[in-house]
This record gives sequence, structure tokens and C-alpha cells, in this order.
Amino acid sequence: MDISTRTGTIADLQAANKFYRYSNLGLVGALLVAVIYIFTQDKIVLQQIPGMSTNAEYSKNAMDVGAQRAIVLAVTNNLVQVNPSNASYQKLFLQAFLAPAVYTKVSAEIDAKAKLLADQRELGSYYFVFRSHQYDPKLNKHFVLGEVHTVNAAKDSAEPWVFEYPVHVDNYRLVVDDIASYKGDKAHNSSWMEGQKQ
Repeated sequence: MDISTRTGTIADLQAANKFYRYSNLGLVGALLVAVIYIFTQDKIVLQQIPGMSTNAEYSKNAMDVGAQRAIVLAVTNNLVQVNPSNASYQKLFLQAFLAPAVYTKVSAEIDAKAKLLADQRELGSYYFVFRSHQYDPKLNKHFVLGEVHTVNAAKDSAEPWVFEYPVHVDNYRLVVDDIASYKGDKAHNSSWMEGQKQ
């Protein structure tokens, strides 16, 4: 056997081993940095609801008001647009955003409304026309103002309504803690409440 070939081959193997050792150490270091970054990361960017800004920001316990607005608008539309044929879909959608106690109450109301409409053979439809949104930081409530339209046979009647939602963010998810709705075009926000005290 040629001693120079044998020595050259051993040197090549040692160089290759040295390269692989350093590359493995580099990969382990990069993986360790990535794992530390993932576990310490608090702010993420998500896009969930149509109408939400593409740069909406969420953190574990907070969400920008624009993202919250898009969600409460979607909740409002789904609350209004209940009919016998889509009641189960509306309940499934709303379940993702409502607190359990609120969902239980709303689910029963949707079932009752769908049954009533089916018993009356009401073939009309309902939809919501958004007019404005207000967020009151003092009350931590969103107010969605608009018109609820009822369409049946040859007429489309509209009534002004206000929907109000106290909310909180839990584990990157907006949770609606309660729902109040009333006819009218005045939100019962903190300035309205101050006016009522006088």
C-alpha cells in the first residue's frame, strides 16, 4: 500500500470530520437561538377576519383596536343575519368569539328565532348596514351603530340599532364578554352616561 495515499486519505477524513463537527455545532446554536426566540416571543401578527388590516397586531393579552373592530363587525353581521337555513352556521361562527356563558344565551336565542321564523314560514332575510364604530376605553366597550334591514316580499324596512360589546383578549383571541343591543342611533357610552346623570 502507498503510504502517501493512506496519509492523504486520513488527513481528508480528519478535515471532513472537523467540518461536520463545526457545522453541527453551528446548527445546534442556530436551533437554540430559534427555540429561545419562540419561547420568549410575545407579539405576533395574525389575519383572521375579512376587513381586518393586514398589519393587525396581537399579543397574548392585547389586540389593536382596528383588529377588534373587524371582529365585532363580523359578530354583529352574524347576529343579525340569522334565518332557519343558516342558524347552525351562525352559531358555529359566533362560538369562536363569544365567552361560554354569552354563547349559551345567544345560541338559545338563535334557535328560538330560527324556530319562530320556520313556524311562520318567513322567507325574508335580515342584514346589517354598518354606519359607525366607536370604542370607549373608559368602559372597554365597542359600539357598532347601523341599520337592521328586514327584507320580505316587496319591502325592505330598516331600523337603526346599536350593538355594544364589552371585550377582553385572552391567549391571542378576542372574547366578547356580553352583548347588548337596542334600537336607536345613540351609543350608551361614557359621555352618554354622563349626560344621563345631569
